[in-house]
Amino acid sequence: MRQTLFYLPHQIGPLPLFGWISWAMIGLVLYAVLIIVLSGRKSTWMNIISENGLNWGIGAVVLGWLLPSIETKLFAGTPEQIAIGVPVRGYGVMLMLGVISAVAIANRRIERIGVSRDAFLSLALWVILGGLAGARLFYVVQKWNELGESLIEKISVAFQFTEGGLVVYGSVLGGMAGLVIWTWRNRVRPLPLLDAVVPAFFIGLALGRIGCLLNGCCYGGVCDSHLPSITFPPGSPAYMDQLEHGQLLGMRTTKGEDDARLIESLDEEGWALSRGLRKGQILKKINIFVAPPSPVDPTAPPELEASLMVDERRISVPAESFPKRSLPVHPSQIYASISGFLLCLWALSISQWEKRPGLVFGAGWVAYGIVRILEEIIRVDEHGVFGTPLSIAQWVSVLGIVAGVFILFWSFRYGFRTQEPQTTT
Repeated sequence: MRQTLFYLPHQIGPLPLFGWISWAMIGLVLYAVLIIVLSGRKSTWMNIISENGLNWGIGAVVLGWLLPSIETKLFAGTPEQIAIGVPVRGYGVMLMLGVISAVAIANRRIERIGVSRDAFLSLALWVILGGLAGARLFYVVQKWNELGESLIEKISVAFQFTEGGLVVYGSVLGGMAGLVIWTWRNRVRPLPLLDAVVPAFFIGLALGRIGCLLNGCCYGGVCDSHLPSITFPPGSPAYMDQLEHGQLLGMRTTKGEDDARLIESLDEEGWALSRGLRKGQILKKINIFVAPPSPVDPTAPPELEASLMVDERRISVPAESFPKRSLPVHPSQIYASISGFLLCLWALSISQWEKRPGLVFGAGWVAYGIVRILEEIIRVDEHGVFGTPLSIAQWVSVLGIVAGVFILFWSFRYGFRTQEPQTTT
């Protein structure tokens, strides 16, 4: 796990790298001068401004406001904040690589059904924006009560999509909505396009799950067998989840009334037994305190402290009592990434898909639905809904499998096409 790959420094020597719009303007002026020199003075200032003014404005906003607003700032024991720099998140980088790879694969396949490159760029924009919006909206609706206390905090967290929190099925539904809108606007049949982008979705999924591994989200449950497993550092979602349930302190608990938990067993060499805790006691609450990042190494795992309320007894947990790593968990992100690559290769291997609309799309729904149901078995970050042990992702998978079967039936019964594909420009 490595949530932050590195930081773009706040300043280089005495010069700040972000936050000075004037530096951006100076660079843009030098760029304009370079254009005039290279064009043999044929370009004028007005021509350059009219052609590049919008890009300059966007650049000024990004350099002068957006990047400074997301800089990491620490107090470091003083009243004044210290700016560390702009964090480059592993999840965001893998998300970007997934989008680039998906666009590259989709471009080659869409050309085979007669869609021009210019039309594809427009389509890709609709699908990418729809996918990101759908993935984040699905996550926000699902986790609304956990995003913060006030409405402003919830909205602020909702826009931090590069730090995790994108739901795969939300991206599928959002991307499909964008594609359908584009086909309606351009009067193009949607099924051939959906067939073309299925492998692109799977390659994006494979790289995105590597981002989940770097971010620590979508983690598996504790692995007690000799199967492959991984551990996570303090501060990671898996570590904090195990800490909140008492597992890292040597307890096995089950949910009781309200937010309390019943202590079912204690590890013989665990911290909890050494402090006199007993089976059958009620763990009413665990308060966890996370220290801010260190200015010396802001990417290092944070220091933790905690206090427990057991029955009516309050117990402090010093920092040295915490383990250096989480308990071993199933590597669900790695399994999901491998399955994404395999599904991509499988979808690319389906021949004659141009002549049978819906074949790849329907098969993709069925295949991924089965894989996702199995994947959810070893994941513990989502719970059952609708009074069942099935998570929301498993319910959507069941519906996807049913829809995929109907699409496949239609494709084999009515979808065979012998005419040349429609050319779209």
